[in-house]
Formats: sequence, structure tokens, C-alpha cells
Amino acid sequence: MPESPTADSPEAATALPDGASPEADAEVVRRALVRVLEADELRSSPQLGNILRFVVEATLEGRSDAIKGYTIAVEALGRDASFDPQADPIVRVEATRLRRALERYYAGAGAADEIEIVVPRGSYVPQFIPRQTAPPADVAPPPQLAPGDLPGEVPPGEASLVPAPVDRAARWSVSRVAGLIAITLLLLGLATAFTVDVVDPTGWRALVSSALLRPLERTNRLGIPMVEVRAFDTTGGQPLPPSVVASAAGVVSAGDFTARAVEVRIRDALARFDLLDVLASPDARPALDCGAGGVSANSAFALSGLIENHEDGSLSLLLRLSDLCDGTIVWSHEFDGMKRGGDSTQAETRLVRDIMAAVAEPYGVIQARARARVTAAGGPAQAGPYGCVLMAYSYWRSFLLADHLKARQCLEQAVAADGTFALGYALLAELYLDEMRNGANPQGGAPALNRALAAAEQAVELAPTSAYARRVLMDVHFFRGERGAAIASGEAALELNPYDVEVQADVGGRFISLGEVERGEALLTSALHAAPGMPTWVDYHRVIAAYLRDDAPAAAAAADHLMGDGYAPGLLARALAAHLAGESDAARADLRKLTEIAPAWGRDPDAMVARFFPQPEIARRVRDDLAAIGLPVRKSSTAAN
Repeated sequence: MPESPTADSPEAATALPDGASPEADAEVVRRALVRVLEADELRSSPQLGNILRFVVEATLEGRSDAIKGYTIAVEALGRDASFDPQADPIVRVEATRLRRALERYYAGAGAADEIEIVVPRGSYVPQFIPRQTAPPADVAPPPQLAPGDLPGEVPPGEASLVPAPVDRAARWSVSRVAGLIAITLLLLGLATAFTVDVVDPTGWRALVSSALLRPLERTNRLGIPMVEVRAFDTTGGQPLPPSVVASAAGVVSAGDFTARAVEVRIRDALARFDLLDVLASPDARPALDCGAGGVSANSAFALSGLIENHEDGSLSLLLRLSDLCDGTIVWSHEFDGMKRGGDSTQAETRLVRDIMAAVAEPYGVIQARARARVTAAGGPAQAGPYGCVLMAYSYWRSFLLADHLKARQCLEQAVAADGTFALGYALLAELYLDEMRNGANPQGGAPALNRALAAAEQAVELAPTSAYARRVLMDVHFFRGERGAAIASGEAALELNPYDVEVQADVGGRFISLGEVERGEALLTSALHAAPGMPTWVDYHRVIAAYLRDDAPAAAAAADHLMGDGYAPGLLARALAAHLAGESDAARADLRKLTEIAPAWGRDPDAMVARFFPQPEIARRVRDDLAAIGLPVRKSSTAAN
């Protein structure tokens, strides 16, 4: 957007009702500003209110030449003095949102306002437009009619030459039918526009009062972060033809990079992640429960976007994620190099996957922000079922036995209280697996693998479209030695959510250990390219992949990331990588730690090798190498017999 202070003359920018003093003029504008800031359209977005207040006051004070992207960012949005408007598009994005909010306000609740505040495109300097409806003073009033001049009125003393009036009852009947037909058609049109999630090329949403379009509020009983995807905007370049805009109301096809199409794809992708509660359309809003002073375990976010069309035909996507409780921007990013048209399905998938890796994954922006809010509110115990989810992920970062026990107990209580908590069952299945694979708090009674299978199957039954539930079921089948079922569940998880890089990495790692090495490495490499900072278990898969192709340097490099001594699979991978590199002492040291934290490796090493490497050929190699290090396993020939 140009940095020029205004696109119109100063006189037009400050047009006010005639006959008022400058002080009165400013007072009129400030009253109009207060009404806008108190309206629903801006009250829920402090960022927009700050920008509007700044540009209006600067204009009234005669400082319109100081209204630029840099000053707005620093003085209205609180950015520091190093802000670069060319590198950070936040002001352009917010200005577009502000214009839309003002249009909605003046089409609805502000329709009768005396002054309309406009921020014209191509400028940040506001205009104050009078909205009086009285006729101008220089227009002559209509002539006064004398008695008898009205149709149907007979002057005194004259015979009536006017035909007898039409029966009023009949005329009312016809008018009433016509009116009812018009109202019915209008209501049908509104129902189509507002209950079906379609584009609004004619802009008639803005013609309906804000009271009629008050957003539906959604509550979240589980405490999982809620995400509202707002309508995306478009700027720059030549506008699309009306036929192209109208066609966006139908099916969104590959290669369609209209603002509406990108918005739909991103909302759809977010909805595939179990750790998010995504609102279905822009006409719904999260019911905010921000607590006193903004301290609450609940989180709600808004994701907005702007498509910028460039002269060379390329496009950029500007995204901004806001915390609805405190109005701050928690993440913004610009994605360049998109092209409209052509066969761009793979490009679209990569784009959406990169966005999801940044905001939707367990280690992404949303979950990090939500964890911080829960901590400020008193910890996971104050966050309901979502607190149990956070406990599970806390264990998978620390691998402390106490964290595992707390998470398992919390989730068992949560699913007992709510039998529909699918995510709770899926997380429980993984924690049950950790009793076997990591030696974490083993329980008596039913074997861990049986409990894990029951929990995973319950999760899939409750949420058959959950990619995470299918991924967990794949893990359970894998450690039970059920190769075909594991591969089928992994493929189902990939199909249900092709944007989840954690699913890709885990499925890829399991495929490698099942003998599908080439296919598994492709998935693992793709996931690592999209999200380099992956969890610890991904490094385990990297070591095993390098080990199986006899790449000692790559195995050692990946093993260097497995520095903790509380993660049993990591110790196993480190021992194998050290043995491959000929570092026998380091391999034996890791093996001793492995048998200490997971005693099953010392009691029944053959069974554990079979659990971790269900493919017989791979299991034989691992067994021989572990025997060479000093683990008391049977020789390959004996195991085969």
C-alpha cells in the first residue's frame, strides 16, 4: 500500500456539516468516533480500535502528513522503533480489516449516524463524510396545493368529474399479496446467503443490520483452544471479473487462489486437528471466557488473511493470528510465490501444510499460547479435560515417571466422566504403550498392549474421521506385531489429514521399521522439511532409517539430538548408532541405561526386539548387533528356529 498520506484533498478528507465552528466540527467527529468504537464491529478487536483512534485524532490535530504505515505500527500497534513496514505487512492487513468493519457498521447499527468515518483505499488518512438526508437549502420547496388540487378532492360547489375510487379492500388485498411475495423472496435469499457457507459477491450481507447478523456464539466444554477463521480479503492487482467472483460461490477447485478459496482450505485443514475446536463459518464466534483481568485457562483465537495480487500475476498470502482475550497478535507470516490457475494441487497442499505446521501442531503457536494461559491461570488442574491433554504432552517432553502417572490418572478420570472424549482415549492408548516401550509405571492386571488396543479402538469408534486416532491405532498394531493392520491404519491417518506433519513423521518411521524403507523415508523427509523442530521421537526414527541403510554419519548426527537419558527408545537408537560407528564403549553405556529405565530389555530382550522391529529381517540384524554390544539376546539362528 502506498505510504502517501492521502489520496484525496484535505478539504474532502474533513468535510463536516455546514455552519459549525472548528471546535464543534472536531466534537462531532469525536462523538462519531466513540459510537464506532463502542459498536460490536470494533469492540471485539482492540487493534482496529487503536488504529482508528490514532488516525482520527492525528487528522483532527492537523497531523495527517504523519499518518503512515510506520507511525501507525509504532504509535497504534505498539511495535518498536525497528519496525519495517516493507517486511511486516501488519498495517496493511489491519487497515483492510478496519475498512470492512467500518462498512459493516455504517450499513447496520451506524446507518443513522450524522458523520461517516471512511479510510479510503490507497491511504490511511480518514475522511469524515456528512450523512444528512435533508434537502439542500438552495432547492425550492414543493408548491403548496390548494384545496381541490389533490386527486379525488372536489372543490366546494363543483360537480365531481373524478371516477369513483377503487374499492380499498380489494386494493389492500392485492398489495398485501405482493408484499408477502416480496418478503418471502427476501427471506429465502437471506437464508441462502447466511445459512450456507458461500461467498457474497454482491455484498448484500452489509445491507442487513448488525442486529440481524449478530454472530452465533459457541462454547467449548472440553477447554480445547477455539479458532475462528475470519473472512479473507483481497488487495492489489486487477480485480477479478464478476463471473470469476460469482463462480467462487460453488465448488472450490485446485489452483483457485481467491481469498474465499484459501479461507475455505485453511478452515478445513485446521478442523482436521484434534487439539483445536474450529468454528464452522465466519458467522460463528467463540463465547469468550477470559476471566478477571484476562486470567483464564480458556483460549480463543482468530485467524485472518489477505491475498495480495501482484502485477506479474503472482500472489502473496498474509496471515495473522490474534488472541481474542487480550487482543494481541501472536503470529503473522507472509507466504509468497503463489500462482493462480494451472495444476497447483501439490503447491496448495504444501502451502496449507506449512501453515498448519506453524499454528496447528502440538508444538505450534496456538498450543504454546494456550499452555501459557493455562499456566497463568493456575496450571492444568484448572483447565478441565484439556488440562489432561497438556499433562500428556508434558510427559512426552520430560519423560519423567511422575508426569506419566499424573497424565494417565487424569485422562482415566476424564474418560470415565465423559465417555465421548475421543481424544482422551487416544492419548491414554499412547500412555499405556509407554508402560511397555518406555518402562513408565507398569500396571498389573490386563497387559499394557491390550489396554492400549481397547482405548485406541474406542477413540476410532468415537471419532472415525480423526487422523490422530488412526495414527495411535497404527502404533498399537505396530507394537503388537500386526503388520498389515498397522500399515492400513497409517494409510488411513495420512488420508484423513495430509497436512499433519507429525502424522507423516510417525507413519514414515513405522513404515521404515516394517520394511517399507523407501516409502517411509520419503514421508519422514517431507515432514522434517516442513517442520525442522520436531519432537524427540522423530529423531529416533531418523536414527533407525540411517542405521538400516548403514549411514553411520547420518545415524550419529540424528543420535546427537537424543541427549536425554529418560527416553528408552532414544537410548536404543543411540546404542545402535554408536555400534554402527564402531564406538563400543558408548554403545554399552547406552545399553546399560536402557535396561535400567526399561527392565523388560534385560528380562526378555528378544520379545522387546520383536516389539520394536516386527519385520523379521530387520529384527535379526538388530538382535545380532545388540548381542555384539552385550545384551543377552539369542542368536539369529536360534530366534528363527
